[in-house]
Amino acid sequence: MKCLLACLFACLLTLVSPRAEARLLPGVNVAALAVAGDRLYVGGFDQGLFVVEPDHAPRRLQAPGLSQHINALAWSAAERVLWVATARGLVRCRHEAALTCLRIGPTRAVHALLLRQGGELVAGGDDGLLFVRGETTRVLGKKERAPFRAVWALAEAGGHLYVGAINGLFWGATDGFHPEAPLSRASVVQGSLPDDWVTALLVQENALYVGTYNSGVAHFVRGAGKLVRGGNNPALGHVNPAGIVPLSADTLAVCSMEGLWNFSPTGKVHRLERLGDITAVARAPSGEYWVSTRQGLERLEPSQAKERD
Repeated sequence: MKCLLACLFACLLTLVSPRAEARLLPGVNVAALAVAGDRLYVGGFDQGLFVVEPDHAPRRLQAPGLSQHINALAWSAAERVLWVATARGLVRCRHEAALTCLRIGPTRAVHALLLRQGGELVAGGDDGLLFVRGETTRVLGKKERAPFRAVWALAEAGGHLYVGAINGLFWGATDGFHPEAPLSRASVVQGSLPDDWVTALLVQENALYVGTYNSGVAHFVRGAGKLVRGGNNPALGHVNPAGIVPLSADTLAVCSMEGLWNFSPTGKVHRLERLGDITAVARAPSGEYWVSTRQGLERLEPSQAKERD
């Protein structure tokens, strides 16, 4: 009996120890991830910015002007700039020998970041949209009579910009976002969205996936500047900001308050992880996946990112 228990215990250690070794920053409520080559930047909801590098322990990065309340991250490889969306506005950082940061635009909360071709950055937040090109900034929000309110998600494809706000989904030509410009809208009142609070957007080929705060993922088919509701709209719980991530051409990961889900456009849904509130998924150049939660950071091998019963 003792021998059998010893064998079972040894097997259990074999199963759990790799996951224990892969768990990092256990005391950090992680809100965002950004892969920059062999570096991984980790944004804490209220604990600041961290960097994870090969063969080094995670370390905290600090700089004047950088708020400790981080909502989103985006890495520009062309400019070698880390964009940081914080509760006190947008920050542009460079990480060389040390971290240097500069606040850009208004000082209200920013929730979403989108790097566009040509070097422009679009930030979405409580003030609406902030367009940044070099040292030039432009705001489009309530004061400019924009139809959307606080912005939580952004995507771009086929010459159109998609904006997820707390009052629905809006879209229009990428060069058409100006005061009083006509924009298309999907909302609960129109019967085209299950929930008006849009938290995540992902474009794949002719499909647009819309994550919502309270009603899972809605699927639209794109064409000629229009959106048509598609099928397969699974109730995947409360989708977190930027919480829809492509795993392959036909598989998506959905980060929700109820866990991490594998969602196939064909209709298959599987729960990948039961780690509680999953906030982000990022794939490293080595092929492994980083999964962030409200209790830290986990590393998964590619095989672990496949469906799991």
